[in-house]
Amino acid sequence: MSMSGGRFDYREFHIEDIAEQIEQEVIISGKPIPRQRWDYSLRQEYEETGKMPTNYAYPESVLRRMEEAVYALKRASIYSHRVDYLLSGDDGEESFERRLSEELAELDAKSKMGDNGVMYYPIDRSQDPYDDD
Repeated sequence: MSMSGGRFDYREFHIEDIAEQIEQEVIISGKPIPRQRWDYSLRQEYEETGKMPTNYAYPESVLRRMEEAVYALKRASIYSHRVDYLLSGDDGEESFERRLSEELAELDAKSKMGDNGVMYYPIDRSQDPYDDD
């Protein structure tokens, strides 16, 4: 199976990777760190304090800004991917515009408008960030 696109050497996928990494930071914010992920300093902290080590808890305002960043990055990813296909000859102008509109509409359907007038991508913070352990 051959890959389409390639005009940008597939670097546009890095944009989506960054969005996913930010999503993970939002999900783990303030949550306990499982024992299997403890390093020496976390074990020592637990032995000294008796408190379960947790990830840094970002304030709600910062978490919302991170969700805004995820939205912007996902939008940039869609644009770069669609333009890549157009410039590489995989999409014509009509299919470029149609697919771009469809993908942006799909993203917007999953997103919300913040009180500050900025779109954000709501992240389910109830998920277990360590479900792969």
